[in-house]
Amino acid sequence: MSTRRRFEDFETGVEENIVAQEGVTELNLNIKLERRRRIEELFEERRMRAELDEFDLA
Repeated sequence: MSTRRRFEDFETGVEENIVAQEGVTELNLNIKLERRRRIEELFEERRMRAELDEFDLA
């Protein structure tokens, strides 16, 4: 195998690795955003229930 061919194979491998890492990074960001949204929804539910409890006691 020529040096040029090995370099091209190496370069292709690096590019494939970068693309794969970008996909993993994007997936992790989506998971974090979804988790954050869910936490915010839970806090909003808790706040609304607290407000409803105030009206029930009045």
